[in-house]
Amino acid sequence: MPRRELRPHQVWLIGVPLNLLLAIPCAYPVAYAMLGTQVLAGELGWGTVDPTVVDDGAGLVIGLGLVFLVFAGLVVAGLNALFAFRAPQLKAGRYWLAVALLVVVPDIVYWTNR
Repeated sequence: MPRRELRPHQVWLIGVPLNLLLAIPCAYPVAYAMLGTQVLAGELGWGTVDPTVVDDGAGLVIGLGLVFLVFAGLVVAGLNALFAFRAPQLKAGRYWLAVALLVVVPDIVYWTNR
């Protein structure tokens, strides 16, 4: 039995709620990436870092967080690939940009407003 093809609007109807739901388990990997970016910017002299973060050994935590970030990215990409590749008329660049924004932006808003 051949695989069913989807229309682009069907992919968007599936993808938007799916990625907003995937933003929930991706909250901590995004937080670790934000912390890693802040520490890296501080080490390069581009910003200031709270000294207690660096002194308390945040390197291990940031390293594990980045591993979780890669794992979360693979899960998000894999779940979206299940149906995104079934729509040949879908503009892939726009869709994958929207996937990244729908997962990362709610988490950044959540962590910056806490």
